Amino acid sequence: MRILALGGAGDMGRTAVTTLVNSSDIESITVADYNIKLAEKFVGLSESGKLAAVKIDATDKNALLALMASHDIVMGTIGPYYKFGPLITGACIEAKKSCVDICDDWKPMMDVLEMDEAAKKSGITIIPGIGASPGISNLLAAQAAAEFDEVDEIVTAWGPGKWISGPPQPHHVGKKALEVQDGGGQNAAVMHLLHECTGMIPTYADGQWVQIDALTEAKPLSFPGFQEIPVYHIGHPEPVTIPRTIRAKSVSNVMFYGKSFMGLLAAIVQRIKTGELTLEEGAEKFIIEAMSTGAGAEIVDFPAPMCVTVTGVKDGAKMKTGLALTHLPYGHMAGGTGVPLAIAAMMLATGRIGEKGVLSPEAVIDPVYFLERYASYCGPGLAIGDVVLKKTMRLD
Repeated sequence: MRILALGGAGDMGRTAVTTLVNSSDIESITVADYNIKLAEKFVGLSESGKLAAVKIDATDKNALLALMASHDIVMGTIGPYYKFGPLITGACIEAKKSCVDICDDWKPMMDVLEMDEAAKKSGITIIPGIGASPGISNLLAAQAAAEFDEVDEIVTAWGPGKWISGPPQPHHVGKKALEVQDGGGQNAAVMHLLHECTGMIPTYADGQWVQIDALTEAKPLSFPGFQEIPVYHIGHPEPVTIPRTIRAKSVSNVMFYGKSFMGLLAAIVQRIKTGELTLEEGAEKFIIEAMSTGAGAEIVDFPAPMCVTVTGVKDGAKMKTGLALTHLPYGHMAGGTGVPLAIAAMMLATGRIGEKGVLSPEAVIDPVYFLERYASYCGPGLAIGDVVLKKTMRLD
């Protein structure tokens, strides 16, 4: 299989590429990026003859289609997705190329889901949002919900909790290649965060989608066996996709951060809302102030950077199950996002996923199969039970 890695020189893209490249099922990977110097440096350090670097401007549709024509699967990491998500998905449909990406923005996720029939007619598979959150969060929700007879509430949550980082694995083509610095990754991530915290966002409550203000404080996160922590609603795809696949009365996505971080975030968001700062200016200011005040280094006293809680009825009893992801592959969130993307791409390449259309992760991926492979990238010999903490409690 020939893989086209759009944005392949960025943090997430490099991790996905290095996770895939040593597979015998992968013939070649094209690292396509607007930053051609970074792409060439990465390919040069990778020590692999399977990789090639090309420059691409994703807004140039003709160039994008021409590049897609010589590949079998597209792997997308070009953000922000509110700018590039539907654009690249539309190009994949026109080029008749299956695609996996890490879309983490609720609005483009909704737009891409509307392309389902077009994707089916093209005979391709599109899996958006298969990173950490969304992605693993969706699969944890599906795994937990499967144990219930009735599901009342699903909460997906993430933040700076504690985690165990995996060592560089043999699948990595070169540690130096992974550690190439792109310089723009942090700014792009903060821009995305600010965008998802500004304005109205969707959540799923009492069986219907409703709009609420971003950063609204939600009821405290109650993970079985741990102290409750304050959490806040943030715009994300999980409440958009999960209710389409899992019958639940309520689905929400929240984040947990320390008081200093949340205070700074709320202040910057307010200045963006009033027009005092643009999104780009807000991101720059946030990074500077978070570093100078230490707000960006706060760690919340929680055993994982991401978790899911599911509340419902099992065997006639009211129950709550929590699943927390305690391990990340090498590279922190680049590993936590890039490795899931690569696993999904491999599942497409090997025919493990054959359904056509636009499908969210929980709609098409077997959680157990996927998480077993994810665990193997967190450390030698690790299995699901080693990297996912499970707690269950009775509520009545």
